[in-house]
Amino acid sequence: MTFTHRIPAESLRGLDVHEGDTLHVMALLSSAYVVRVTRAGTEQPTRGKASDWLRTAKGSVHLAETESADDVRMDYYKTKYGLSQ
Repeated sequence: MTFTHRIPAESLRGLDVHEGDTLHVMALLSSAYVVRVTRAGTEQPTRGKASDWLRTAKGSVHLAETESADDVRMDYYKTKYGLSQ
């Protein structure tokens, strides 16, 4: 599903976004969002995702019984972006 929503300019001013840029919400925290901005007209190298890595690890990743692939993915993003909850 795709939708368009207006966000006050003051909320995004610090991101230096321009028309045509793409914002992708990477994580939702209790008091903040982690957003990746892709600049219009710049090609980004294709990089793997943590979920792709989990699917292709073929047995090298052992999850605890109470742990899901989502838990591992969010831990990966917390470490990668220096987040804490």
